[in-house]
Amino acid sequence: MGYFDALTSSSFKTKEDGTRLFFPWGTFGRGYSVPSAEEFERLRRGVKAYLMVALPLSITLALVISGTWAGIVLLPFLIVPYVLWARAQCRRLGQTDERRTLGEVYAAQARTHSAITLWVFEIASLALVAAEVFSLAMDPTNWASALASISAFGLFAVAFGWMLRAKRLQT
Repeated sequence: MGYFDALTSSSFKTKEDGTRLFFPWGTFGRGYSVPSAEEFERLRRGVKAYLMVALPLSITLALVISGTWAGIVLLPFLIVPYVLWARAQCRRLGQTDERRTLGEVYAAQARTHSAITLWVFEIASLALVAAEVFSLAMDPTNWASALASISAFGLFAVAFGWMLRAKRLQT
């Protein structure tokens, strides 16, 4: 299973009774019942296509465009298309009372990512925390940016660590 398949998996769930659920808003909303396997796969392809475009584009924009305001201005252009697409899909589906917890999302990620991928992300996150700590030591005047980066990459490291633990427990 590829990287984007693994990311996509956190938006979907198949219950033990075979009911297929779509969680377009992740942990922030209820699930939607998907009536058929074909519809389930069509939705998966749609979420995966969005992630394959939006994630590399957002990373590229973050690297090319420096400055927080440019990112804030461009963010709606990445998010609004998904919101419009997801809302249109949900109109055809039945809303359920099911909710996705962060633990379920991480467990789905742990199941679908390879251990190697999770270790690479864990090491990269820790290395970026260390680089930002070093950057802060070299230039204390840039503390706000360094603190934001340390916090973000630190949270990523915790998340990947949790997924590695979950992966180990699943085997």
